[in-house]
Amino acid sequence: MQKFTQNMSSEKFKICITMAGAVSAGAYTAGVIDYLLESLHLWEKAKKHNKIVGENHVEYDHSIPMHDVELEVLSGASAGGITGTLTVLSLLNKEHKFVNRDNPTGEDNVFYQSWVKMADTDTEKSLLKLLNVDDLKDGEYPESLLNSDAIDIIADKALQTNDNVAFPKYVSKSLDLVLTTTNLRGLNFNIDFKDSESVITNHGGFFRYKISNEAFKPGIPTDEESLYFVLDLENSTHVNYLKEATLSTSAFPIGLKSREITIAQEYVARYPKYLFDRSEGIRVDLQKDDMYTFNSVDGGLINNEPFGIGMKVLLEKNPAIKEKDNYAIIMVDPFPNQDNSEDAYDSKRDIISIAKGMFKALRNQVMFNQDGIFEALSLSNRTKFLVEPKRKQHSATGLVRSKSDLASAPLSGFGGFLDESFREHDFQLGRKNCQSFLRYYFAIENRNIVKRFGKQVTAASQDRFCYGNKDDLNKVPKYFPIIPDMRVLRAIERKYDTNTYGIDAELAYPKYPTFDMETFDQTYKKPIQKRIRKIVQSFTKNRFYTFVFRLFVQRKTYRIVRNTIKDSLEENELL
Repeated sequence: MQKFTQNMSSEKFKICITMAGAVSAGAYTAGVIDYLLESLHLWEKAKKHNKIVGENHVEYDHSIPMHDVELEVLSGASAGGITGTLTVLSLLNKEHKFVNRDNPTGEDNVFYQSWVKMADTDTEKSLLKLLNVDDLKDGEYPESLLNSDAIDIIADKALQTNDNVAFPKYVSKSLDLVLTTTNLRGLNFNIDFKDSESVITNHGGFFRYKISNEAFKPGIPTDEESLYFVLDLENSTHVNYLKEATLSTSAFPIGLKSREITIAQEYVARYPKYLFDRSEGIRVDLQKDDMYTFNSVDGGLINNEPFGIGMKVLLEKNPAIKEKDNYAIIMVDPFPNQDNSEDAYDSKRDIISIAKGMFKALRNQVMFNQDGIFEALSLSNRTKFLVEPKRKQHSATGLVRSKSDLASAPLSGFGGFLDESFREHDFQLGRKNCQSFLRYYFAIENRNIVKRFGKQVTAASQDRFCYGNKDDLNKVPKYFPIIPDMRVLRAIERKYDTNTYGIDAELAYPKYPTFDMETFDQTYKKPIQKRIRKIVQSFTKNRFYTFVFRLFVQRKTYRIVRNTIKDSLEENELL
């Protein structure tokens, strides 16, 4: 199968970033990516200065590593898909500013504005917009439990045309953005047997995009074996394609409304060749329409951690990297240990217990990506990395691990919608965790520097950035970072450049927020009751039943909602 491959002569170290779904805890992922991109920017700036002055110049800094890395693939599901899209927009926007001591309120930072500020205004918070009843029409069933207009507002602000796209040196011109989706219509594949055909239906899917430049023309590529769409960010129609795909991967089932997606059949017809590496004996069952339309919901419903598809695209484009080991895959996952308890065997066999077990089995099975697991297991040592939330707090014995990490974790990840302070905390924790990740985890062994970077690094670079095992009292340098953090003076001694970068040189753990349920009652009780009442009315379509609900059930329903929120906040130490 003919596929696009990279020119590996440049020996650039390739990076794939996978971002898992997390609902409002996507603020954490956004903070991680913001710090990572800022670190790449600072490093590239230092390298550029060295290249300008030359190695023999007195201002040449020999402690700056001069190897090159390149962001090659971004894959995301749900909230991770949103952040994946925002990452592309940030990387290619010259006006983007990072969140740091010089920009604490996140001005011109699409991560911060989308995830921390959301749709907040001076007069109305995002949660009030989610509870607004303007989307509920008389005589029609509701599209979702929450008003999704607030999400559209965020998307409209974030996804704008860009008339001045610029690729930084650390971004591949063939950068791929892969967003998972759940296709409720399903895509039928006809499999040929000797005398008949069998049909299998696939509900898992993905959107794959590149950004137009001198190497890639906008639209569907002419090569029939290529399964991606090239976006022109100057074209408002193309930006709208990206917006709809981003909203679809984040359309949390029932909670937020589904999205109607339309794709050219020319594109859909390429699926068998791409997915199964063959077109003989299998074909897509398509109608005669020119376009294929389907309802799409949260990509995380079927593939919440799209590690496998990101890896597939990376290896497809760079077939030699597994031998050279000049690559790494990062997965950012706010909830990596969900549903991992070893439940004892439940011997109950009543229909309720069986129904619960069946739902759990179906959910776990669709999330079990066998091909992705096999591929991951085949990767070399120190090629796959995980960034996950870790919060520490002060105690009598020093810093200790906290019971709860993310303020957005309550209510299965919806907790961040309750208050901006929750999202602010998680964003800043993401930056803090990424700082530690780049300095003391995202690294290769010193003995493999030449093989994996394609060049040696100077002794001054090793002295500045190398570090050893955490429990090594002798501090023997063993690892060298893939993306060196310019705020570091000497990693092994944990010395950082506070003179230049101030508090950004050694970020503190953000203060864990608290929540006031009395204020919640004053602000949200009536909007919650009103929305529940309108939803009940839309289902009953009877004013009498609605009146009965309001008279006898409404208060009890609110108490249930309130107690659920209160219990979840207490469990996460937020009250």
